[in-house]
Amino acid sequence: LMHVQQSQPSIQMLLQGHDYITALDLLDTTTSALDSHLKGLTCVRAGAARLANLVGTFDRSVEADFVHHSAEAILSSASTGSSSSSSCGVGRSGTSAPSSNAVALTVMPGRVELQGVDRLKSLCWCLSRRDLLRQTLSASVRDVVLSQLKKVLKTRSRKLIEELSPEAVAAAKVAVEAASAAAASAATPGGGGDGEAQGSPRELPAASPAAAAEGEAAQRAAGEGPSALSVMLCALSFESFLVFWRLMLQDCLEVAMRFCEYAALIASSVASLSLEETSSELGPEGELLRLFEVVMNSYLQKLGVLLQARQSEHKSLKAHDWRKLLKLSYDALDKVRRLQDQCRQRLNLKEPFSGTDVRTPIRSILYAQTKHIIEEFDKLCTEKLDCALEQERWERTDVPSQYKAILDKLMGKELRLELDPADQGVERYLHVEGVHFLVVPAVLTLIQLLNDYVQLCREFESLPEVVVQRLCKLLKLFNGKMHQLVLGGQAVQRQNLKKITASNLALCSQSCGLVAQVLPNLQAHLERMFTVDPKTPGGTSGAPSRHAVMLLVGELSRIAGEYTVHRTALFDKLSDLLLERYVVHSKKWLTTPHAEIKDNSDAALWGEAPVENATLNSHEVLEGFVKDITNMYRVLLKNLTGDSVRHIFAKAFEDIAVKFEQRISQEMVAPSPPYSERLGRTLGDRLALDIVFMREQLEKASGISTPLQRLLADLVHHLRTHFMSSDDPLRALHPAVIETLQRLKRLPC
Repeated sequence: LMHVQQSQPSIQMLLQGHDYITALDLLDTTTSALDSHLKGLTCVRAGAARLANLVGTFDRSVEADFVHHSAEAILSSASTGSSSSSSCGVGRSGTSAPSSNAVALTVMPGRVELQGVDRLKSLCWCLSRRDLLRQTLSASVRDVVLSQLKKVLKTRSRKLIEELSPEAVAAAKVAVEAASAAAASAATPGGGGDGEAQGSPRELPAASPAAAAEGEAAQRAAGEGPSALSVMLCALSFESFLVFWRLMLQDCLEVAMRFCEYAALIASSVASLSLEETSSELGPEGELLRLFEVVMNSYLQKLGVLLQARQSEHKSLKAHDWRKLLKLSYDALDKVRRLQDQCRQRLNLKEPFSGTDVRTPIRSILYAQTKHIIEEFDKLCTEKLDCALEQERWERTDVPSQYKAILDKLMGKELRLELDPADQGVERYLHVEGVHFLVVPAVLTLIQLLNDYVQLCREFESLPEVVVQRLCKLLKLFNGKMHQLVLGGQAVQRQNLKKITASNLALCSQSCGLVAQVLPNLQAHLERMFTVDPKTPGGTSGAPSRHAVMLLVGELSRIAGEYTVHRTALFDKLSDLLLERYVVHSKKWLTTPHAEIKDNSDAALWGEAPVENATLNSHEVLEGFVKDITNMYRVLLKNLTGDSVRHIFAKAFEDIAVKFEQRISQEMVAPSPPYSERLGRTLGDRLALDIVFMREQLEKASGISTPLQRLLADLVHHLRTHFMSSDDPLRALHPAVIETLQRLKRLPC
C-alpha cells in the first residue's frame, strides 16, 4: 500500500524529466499491485483514480514526444536544406549557367544518420508496450509530418529562389503588390471616386461578399501565399529552375532515405521486445509502409504543384531543354521507387500488403506538360508547313546537299560524321533507295519537319505515342493540302498559279512518290526505336505503351498507301489531259472530211510512182494533235521517270483507242469529193494513212514507243473491224492498203 502511495509522485517527476521507460516500469508495477494484492480495497480507490489519470498523461506525453522526434528524424534534411545552390554553378545573381553535372542527382549514401535515435527507441518501446504504436503511426505521426512537410517545402522553396535569383523575388513582389492594389481597388465601394464621398462612412454602401473575398485573397497573396511563390517560380529562367528542381528532388530523396532508416529503426525496436512486454501480435511494419506512401505521395504532389506553376513557361521550351528536366525527374522518381522497395524488404512484412506507386501523381504532371510541349511543337510545325504550301508554286527546286544527311537520319541510316567540303552545293534530285525524285520547296520543308518529329521521339521517350500521332497527322495534312491545291485547283483560286499545268501535276506527283518511298523506311526506323527486348532489365515494363506506339507506327503503311493513291490520281489527271486534247482534235478529225487529193502524190504508196515522191495527205487536224502529244511527252520526261511517263501515256492511249472505236462505230458520212473508190482514197484508207502519219511523227518519242505501238495496233484493229466490211464503197477500207503499209513497216502488224 505504501508503494502505491509513493509511486504516484515519483511517476510525475519521471514524466517531467522525460524518463518514460522508468515511469512506465513504475506504472506497470503499481498497476499490477492494485490489480492483485490490493484489489477490492476501499482505501486505494482514490489512488487508483489518480493512477489512471497518470496513465493517460503518460500516454499523451509519450505520443507527443514520439511524434515530435519522428517528424524531426524524417524531415530534418528537407528543413535544413542539405543541398546548396552554390554547389550547382548558380550564384545569387542567377545569371550563371549550370555546369554539365548541375542537373545530375547526387549519389545517395547507403545509409543516413537519424537525429535522436536513442530517444526514438525508448519512445517506441513505451508506445509498443502500451499498444499505441500502430495507432500513433497511422494518425498522429501522419498528420504532424504532413502538416510540417507543407511548411518545410514552402520555406525551402523560397530560400532556394532567393539564392538562385533575387531578381525573381523582386519581380514577384512587384507583381503581387500590383495585384493586391487592383483587388483592393475593386473591393472599395465607389471604385476610387471623389475623396469626400469615400471619406463619409454614412454614404458608403457595404462591400459585397465577393469583393471582400477578393480583397482578402489579394492580401494573402501579398504576404506568404502560394500565388507569390508561383510568381517567383515563373520569374526564374529555365536554367535556374532546373537547378531549383534538382535541389528539391534531392531533398525528396533524402527524406525517402531517412524514412527508410526510421522505419527500420522502429521495426527493430519493436522486434527487440519480448512477447511478455507487448500485448500486440501485429508489428508496425504495415503502418510504416502505408506512412511511407502517404508522406512521399504528399511530398511529390507538392513538388508537382511547383512544377504546374510554370506550365505556361514550359510550353515554349525546346525539346532538348525539357528533356533535361524529364531525365532529372524520372531518375529521381525511379530512385524513390527503389527506396520504397528497399523499405519493404528491410521491414520483412509478414502480413499481405498491396502498396501503390508513389510516382504516379508527378508522372501525370510531367506527362501533361510534356504533351503541352509536343502540342506547341506540333502547332509550330503545322503553321510552318501551311506557310510553305500556301507559298508553293509547284516549280522544281535544287536540293541542298545537307538534305542527304537529313534523309538518311530520318530513315535510320548511318550518317557521315561531316560533309565533304566539295559536297556543299546542290543537286537536281533527291535520291531515295536508288530512285531519283525532283522536289519542290514544300516537300523539303516536310522532310525537315519529319526529321524533327523523329528527334522528338528520341527526346521524349515517355510519350512516343503522342509524337507519332502528331507525325501521322502532319503527313495527312500535307497530303490533303497538296490535293486541294493542285487537283482541287485552289492554287489558281489563291492566285499562286495562273493555271495548273502538266508540269505542276508532274512535280506534285513526284512529291507524293517521294513521301510514299520514304515512309516504309521511316516506319522500319521507328519500329527499331520502340521494339522492346524482353531479355533486357525492365524490358517488358512498358510493353502495353510500346504496343500502342507500334500500332500508331503501323499507321504509316496506310498513309503511304494514301500518297500512292494521290500519285495515281495525278497520273490519271495527266492522262485525262491527253485524252481531252484528243477529244478536241477528234471532233474535227472524225467529222470534217479530209482535204481532196487532186494529184497523184500518193501513187508511190501503191507502186504507181517513185517512192520518194509519195505523200500521206493526212488530215490537217492531226498536226495539232501530234504537237500536243509531243509537248506533253517532253514536259513529263523532264519531270518524271520513264516508267511513270509510259504509265501515263499507256492509260491515255487506251482511253483514246476506246473513244476512237466509239466514234467510228457510229455513222460517218463519206462525201465525194474528197473520197472515192480508188485505192487509198476511201474514208477508211485515209484514216489508215492518218495513223501512219501519227506513227512517223511520234516515233522519235522513244520513251513511249511501247504504248504508242499498242495504240496504233488498236486503231488499225478498230478500222478493220468497222470499215473493211462496209457496204459503202466510199467508206470501205481496202485490205491492200493495210497489207501494203504493213509490208512497208509503216503500220504495226
